[in-house]
Amino acid sequence: MRIRGIGIRSFGSLRDRSYAVSDGMTVFHGPNESGKTTTMEFIRTVLVPSSKRNQYPEREKTDSGTLTYEQDGETRTVRLVQKSVEGERPALPTGTDDPQLFRSVFAMTSRDLDDEKVLTEGGIRTSFLTVPGGESMPAARDAATERWEASLGRRSNSRSRAISLESEMSDLDREIAQARSVADQYGELDARRRELISRLNGLESESKRSVEAKRIHDVYESNRGNYERLESLKSQREALGGFVPVTDADRAEFERLKSESVQTQSALQSLTERRGREEADLMGADRRRVSAHAKAIEGLPGRLQVYRDDSKRLRELQDADRRIVVEPQPRPKQGRGSGGLGLVAVGAVLAVLGVIAALAVEPMALALTVVGAVIIALGMRRPATVEQPMQTVREPGKSAEAEGVRSRMSSFEDDVMSIMDDLGVDSFGVEDDVSFLLRARDAAVALGKTDNEIMRARMDQGAAGNRLLSFTQRYAGEEGFRVSQEKTARAAAIDREIAVLRDAITKAGLDPDVPECPVPYEGDTVTGEIGEARQEIGALEERMKAILDTRELERMMDRRAQLESEMHRVLDDGAVGLLASAIADAACDEIYSKVQPGVISTADRYLSMMTDGRYRIDTDPRLKELSVRSGDEVKPIGAWSSGLRAQVLLSVKLAVAKEMGGGEVPVVLDDVLLPFDSERKAGACRALSEMSSEMQILLFTCDRETVDICSSMPGVSLVRMTEA
Repeated sequence: MRIRGIGIRSFGSLRDRSYAVSDGMTVFHGPNESGKTTTMEFIRTVLVPSSKRNQYPEREKTDSGTLTYEQDGETRTVRLVQKSVEGERPALPTGTDDPQLFRSVFAMTSRDLDDEKVLTEGGIRTSFLTVPGGESMPAARDAATERWEASLGRRSNSRSRAISLESEMSDLDREIAQARSVADQYGELDARRRELISRLNGLESESKRSVEAKRIHDVYESNRGNYERLESLKSQREALGGFVPVTDADRAEFERLKSESVQTQSALQSLTERRGREEADLMGADRRRVSAHAKAIEGLPGRLQVYRDDSKRLRELQDADRRIVVEPQPRPKQGRGSGGLGLVAVGAVLAVLGVIAALAVEPMALALTVVGAVIIALGMRRPATVEQPMQTVREPGKSAEAEGVRSRMSSFEDDVMSIMDDLGVDSFGVEDDVSFLLRARDAAVALGKTDNEIMRARMDQGAAGNRLLSFTQRYAGEEGFRVSQEKTARAAAIDREIAVLRDAITKAGLDPDVPECPVPYEGDTVTGEIGEARQEIGALEERMKAILDTRELERMMDRRAQLESEMHRVLDDGAVGLLASAIADAACDEIYSKVQPGVISTADRYLSMMTDGRYRIDTDPRLKELSVRSGDEVKPIGAWSSGLRAQVLLSVKLAVAKEMGGGEVPVVLDDVLLPFDSERKAGACRALSEMSSEMQILLFTCDRETVDICSSMPGVSLVRMTEA
């Protein structure tokens, strides 16, 4: 299978990108943020989708694109639509469509390349890096070796049973010989005892003279850690290399410029959101058409008020025929109301008489008073009136007025409807239409102002970005600034700790610039000799006491016989283990020297191409780790430099990809050559170019040197990528 073309409509930060891919090796190059990693992730997502969360770039509902490939002589296309892949996906060899394995072997970033666990653990090691059936041989050899080493020992000072028995037997032999001759040696033992006592006195005197030297040496030993830490800090300080120091003012300026860039971006986003709300007020109407009717819309509120007044007037005219009511004239009724004044006078007289009579006869007074009040009331009633019937008069000219009102209202409605029709918006009534037109006019005016503000905001954002870029240029970008900031802080911390250590060493009376002890001191050997002398004196005194005691000699002879019997048994067991170990070791050497897995052979060929024959794969399947050979020197993985590590892992993973994919699965690499120096890059590019005849290779890089090397190689296609 070969990839023919990549078409990205929308994925991450990329929009409308398309790239052609050659059969052999294609190098995609461009500056940072040009979408190299995003394009690689697009290929990985389409070929072998992963359900892993928190992927880069973050998946969006707008993700879409195509990948065109050729397989079995036919060209097919698969499509990415949001999070699903549509179309006939390429048929990949068994096992290569596992998302984690695909990203660890076939489509690697520099971080994926550095992961050696995929090679040293799990199924890949068992399937490709070991000899089938040979894994049990080292265990058998180790068991046999452990058996004979425990019995016989590998060296003369090993803690084996045979050596322990031999040592005990030798000690017994000496003690037996001594016991047999003790009677003749009593005088010699006494002389030796006196000699040791004299030597002990001399050693104790010498021990006192070395006290000062020991004190100085102890001070030096207590500061040895300070010396070692001081040298380590100096190395760390030197390892920081050259960098542009970052001052507090630089940090403040960076934070200010960064904040300014974020604020301008936020302002632009806010204006864009405001524009969306203003555009929504148009309800789909064309802004230019709304602006064209702006003057007419401006006069609608005044005309609407007239329209309301006309509507009210028309209802008044239509209620009924207007009537002019003539107020009725009151007319007194004949024969009623005459003589009123007389009745009032009579009533008043009777009331007065009633009051006077009250002073004499109470019942009579009350009656007179009541009669007088009634007569006064009758006399004060107004004459009755008769209402005349209401007259109705029809006013001329009202019908003409109604027609005029209707005409004005119809004209206003037609004008409003004409504007609504021109804008292509449905009418909901004059009141709602006028309200909508006023909002639409305001929105059209606001949109014009907002567009101008957006233009200025974009200019401000660009200017802020340029200022930030200009400031960080001497640090090689924002990431470089952060690295320089970290190095500046680290250098300051190292310098402070160095000053503290130098001060502590100086106060101890030592020279911080001279890491050696100022006085020679070989250790406290005198104390050990004193102890040995005292121990030997004690042993001599015990032997002198036991000269005439033969029971100890008999006990030692019995023990000697027991040890000799056990020695024969241990030697037999050790001989069996040694022979089994030799047989197993010879079998392992035969298997692993003549039988090598195919992947190891392929990886060895790739590494030889990358290193121009300097290094070869020297992996022993009996060991878990990988190793390489340079001449007679074998380097395990822990002794590799970062560049050699990248070369070996790239060689082995490409060999695994070749073995698993059979050359049918394209290999996609994203900046995997960054750990390589110039010489290693050239070798790796040559090797990749030659490998591209066996399998398709897509290399993404931002390194100019890598591009220059590949541009001079025949058959390598270069694809320039621009910033997203």
